[in-house]
Amino acid sequence: MSDSLENIKIAVAIRAARTALGWSQIEFAEKMGVAKSTVARIETLEMATKAEFLTKALRLFQQSGLTIDLLQLNALNFNVVESALVEAKDRLKNETMRRSDRAKGIMSLPQSETFIDNLK
Repeated sequence: MSDSLENIKIAVAIRAARTALGWSQIEFAEKMGVAKSTVARIETLEMATKAEFLTKALRLFQQSGLTIDLLQLNALNFNVVESALVEAKDRLKNETMRRSDRAKGIMSLPQSETFIDNLK
C-alpha cells in the first residue's frame, strides 16, 4: 500500500478514534463485522482502506460521539462529545475490561481532580 499522506491520515484516524473510544481492535472489528486482522492491517498500512469500510467506520464513530474531519489538507481533526468522554472514563476505570497483565489499575493518571473526573 502506498504511504501517501491520505493513506496515513486514514490509518491514524481509525486507530486514534478507536482508542479514544476505548475499543480494542477485537471490539472494533466485531462492531465493523470484519476480522481483527483486517483492522490491524489497515491501522499499520499493510492494507488499503476500502471506501465501504471507511464510511462504516466514520458512521460508527459518529454514533459513538466522535467525529473525524479528514478533509483538512495537512491536518486531522477530531471532536469528541462529552457523553463519549464519560463512557471512555468509565471504560478506563473498569478493571474487568483490562488485559490480565494490565489489571492493576490506572497508574499514570493523576489521582487529583481533573477535567474527566468532573464529567457526569
